[in-house]
Amino acid sequence: MTEIKQDFENIKFEQPVYQLVGEKNKQLNVVPFVPTSLLEQLLDQVTIEDVQKHIETVFSAAYFKMLVVGNFKPAEAVDAAQQVNQMLKSQPLPAHSHVPSRMVNIEPGHYIYQHMGEDPNMLNNAVVATFYCGMVTNPTDRTTMALLSQIAKDQFFDQLRTKEQLGYNVGASTNSFSSGKLTLDMMVQGESNPTYLLQRIDSFIHGFRQTLVEFDTVKFDALVESIVGKANEQLTSVDTEASRMWTPIEEATYDFAQLADEVESLQKVRLDDVLDMWDRYINPETAVAYTRVDSQLWAAKASYPSATNMTTWPESILALAGCLESETHMPVDLSDLSHFINTAFMQTSADALASLARQYPVANSTQVLDETASGWSKIKKALDMAMNPHNQPVVQDSNTNFAYIGMHQTVEGKWVITDVDKFKATQALHGLAVPVIKLIPNTLTK
Repeated sequence: MTEIKQDFENIKFEQPVYQLVGEKNKQLNVVPFVPTSLLEQLLDQVTIEDVQKHIETVFSAAYFKMLVVGNFKPAEAVDAAQQVNQMLKSQPLPAHSHVPSRMVNIEPGHYIYQHMGEDPNMLNNAVVATFYCGMVTNPTDRTTMALLSQIAKDQFFDQLRTKEQLGYNVGASTNSFSSGKLTLDMMVQGESNPTYLLQRIDSFIHGFRQTLVEFDTVKFDALVESIVGKANEQLTSVDTEASRMWTPIEEATYDFAQLADEVESLQKVRLDDVLDMWDRYINPETAVAYTRVDSQLWAAKASYPSATNMTTWPESILALAGCLESETHMPVDLSDLSHFINTAFMQTSADALASLARQYPVANSTQVLDETASGWSKIKKALDMAMNPHNQPVVQDSNTNFAYIGMHQTVEGKWVITDVDKFKATQALHGLAVPVIKLIPNTLTK
């Protein structure tokens, strides 16, 4: 019991970005889902007698999947499954007790999903900007997204990690569940406030389309060839082959030709297809069904923005205020800061930064114009974003008003998820995965 409690406790102290892409991501996107915090509460109610009773009945009714690997004939594999079933002495699990996981079909819009860190010693914040794209069941969508992710992650890392030095955990990758939509996740973990980190992601997105337009076709062809070559690599062990086969079994698609289909699709994808996917799903200026969730995990000691502030002040003001507070170690009056921005638009960027430094002095304010001073470099970027915002309109369903479940909107029109369970209850679910091959009827219990 002590070890289980410790395992639950360790989840709270994971790196912030891992918490967001792990449990927090599943809590938002998967049904059913039981959070660790609830399991931790219930654990205190479990007695030794409860465990003993559970041991005696746990296999009384069961639903299990089994992969037989090795030099077996089909009849021998079925015989092995029968032996397992006889050992378990299980009755078939009733359909109502076997509830497969399904992905939430989040409707178009831009959402903010906030969390407070529980580790008092963790100074880092983390954000994950998740863009919902094509369908996981579509080979062309999967391969196009894989190429887009590969191109984006290198550029993303170079800009936000190497050049801006926002943190060590910086990356972009695709994600998916057994059914539903593919996602492109852009993640950053660092000491800067989450609002600022997301503003920097927005800045990257704002300029990345031109990167795709100018991307060298020779490099693109080499990238495709590299991915195809990796997919066609000879398997070196039974374990790797079993792992590859188990995924479609676990996901209930039984699509054992998925890799071959993806290789065929990869060879047909062109750079224009990647650009089209960017415009259809990720570019806020062109995406008709733009769907994005900004997950944030604020450090326990961070200055967490109130609902009033988020509904009153633009994100650019909140981001700049967070950067200033981090450097000056003093609270920033948002009204005064907003007034400063409104009166500084006639100044050059350098003059505005100098004025800002005089209004919000720090111990070593001589570094204000030093681009190598990381703190003031961030303030300069935050100031530029506040003076020259390029936030794009948010695509929303005008018939949806989440205020009735306690959510509120930012100045930019983004909905802030305040109760994830209530939010999920308002959303439809994606269908279950459909097997691509005809399954042999179960005869093990006959």
